[in-house]
Amino acid sequence: MSIFEEVKEYVTARQVAGYYGLKVSSKGMACCPFHDDHHPSMKLDSRYYCFACGVKGDAINYVAQMFGLSQYEAALKIIEDLSLPIDISGGNKAERNRKFRMRKKEKQEKAKIEHIRERFNRWCRQKTDDLQKCSKDIAAVKEAFKDRDPEEVFNSPVYSCVLYAEPYIGNWLDILCLGTDEERQQLFMKEREGVERIAGKVGNAVRGILEADRGDSGLGNEQCG
Repeated sequence: MSIFEEVKEYVTARQVAGYYGLKVSSKGMACCPFHDDHHPSMKLDSRYYCFACGVKGDAINYVAQMFGLSQYEAALKIIEDLSLPIDISGGNKAERNRKFRMRKKEKQEKAKIEHIRERFNRWCRQKTDDLQKCSKDIAAVKEAFKDRDPEEVFNSPVYSCVLYAEPYIGNWLDILCLGTDEERQQLFMKEREGVERIAGKVGNAVRGILEADRGDSGLGNEQCG
């Protein structure tokens, strides 16, 4: 693995251009620094290309052209300026390759962990919103039933469903809003199917009682559990 390949594994043309002061839009467009450009004509991602003057290349090409350096000097500048963990002292090629593979594996593992963390955080935010809505819906159903005949209330699968679900939803909201990271992680790993099942059935029950003037939600004798 050459020093050039290692540098390009760590940084893109867009990243080095931004580091050295080029203003890049969210869509990856910028005014080309290599000609008198007043309207963004350069597209940057892993590589760069100017639709106006035709200049193109990778991260190392960009730095070499920007600062008038050789490819090797540009690679060294990127390593030093961006503090890349690349050994430039030479040494055994096999050892350099082993270290590179190790760093690449660590980078992949880190990306995997970040993906899992983001999925977990997104689930917590979504389920907090869903369960808060369920809690409000349960209160609405209880209000709708408060003046009904006791026998109708007793025989209603809708009312049974919301009563069954209420303590679960309250407990899950406590964990999501006030619990520790460990408690939320345990909820995500062990009970997320139950959270989604009961929240869904409460939603069906509420639609049945609040959208139709009848005593059940179309669930028949199905229970929340």
